[in-house]
Amino acid sequence: MKPLISIIMNCHNGEKYLHQSLKSILNQKYKNWELIFWDNFSKDRSKKILKKIKDKRIKYFFSKKFLKLYHSRNLAIRKAKGQYISFLDTD
Repeated sequence: MKPLISIIMNCHNGEKYLHQSLKSILNQKYKNWELIFWDNFSKDRSKKILKKIKDKRIKYFFSKKFLKLYHSRNLAIRKAKGQYISFLDTD
């Protein structure tokens, strides 16, 4: 079996290009991945855009306050179950 890849996406008000970023993941030929979507206290439509996609590989987490990028990435990494970790920005 191919190894699980964890994709970390940190999002703070990233709705502008979020749909395209998510589409790029969904269109990959490699299918054994999980997306750890870390909503870093967004106030835009990011959550709505993400929730339109019904895929069990997508895991949503919401931060109750805004965190610096390194801190939010480290928290998201703790949620990852993959053998490998990759980062993808919303833009």
